[in-house]
Amino acid sequence: MNKLTRISFFVLLFLALTGNTLYAQFINLQLKVEPELTASVERELNFGELITNSGETYIELGDLNMGIFSIRALNTQNLYISLDAPDYLYPEATTLNDDRIPLDLRVSINNTDTNNPDNSIELIENEGYIPVFDQQFGSEPNDDVWKEMYIYIYGSVFVENIASGEYSGQVNLVIEYD
Repeated sequence: MNKLTRISFFVLLFLALTGNTLYAQFINLQLKVEPELTASVERELNFGELITNSGETYIELGDLNMGIFSIRALNTQNLYISLDAPDYLYPEATTLNDDRIPLDLRVSINNTDTNNPDNSIELIENEGYIPVFDQQFGSEPNDDVWKEMYIYIYGSVFVENIASGEYSGQVNLVIEYD
């Protein structure tokens, strides 16, 4: 055996006898983080087409045209809900500046985990601090971490002798959570 082969043999023998073993670990970690709150529109508030001088048009709690929002949140959360609505709807045409339609909206919430306006309570002055899950409102406790809460928007408009056209206003439903 030549000298280079013998040195290579002893180096390989030394490495084999020292017991140095290399280990490798691989971790494939995937996390799915769900948001703490999701909101969706179940049905939009719709007064439909109204005729000049038609007077007051009501959408009552439970009517088919009331607005419905659903909130999915952790059952331990508390929400601050407020409805910010203008007092009037104004014409989109700039030449009709004096005309306006009075708007009166109200909001009720149902935190019993069911979409039933009969189980809802009206928020005083369209705002309030509400627990997502509260047994006092008739719901039974269970092990679900997520709860569904429903918000109902309803009210009235009063159409007097105004010019024909489209009238609009910005309505904001604000939901803050802790």
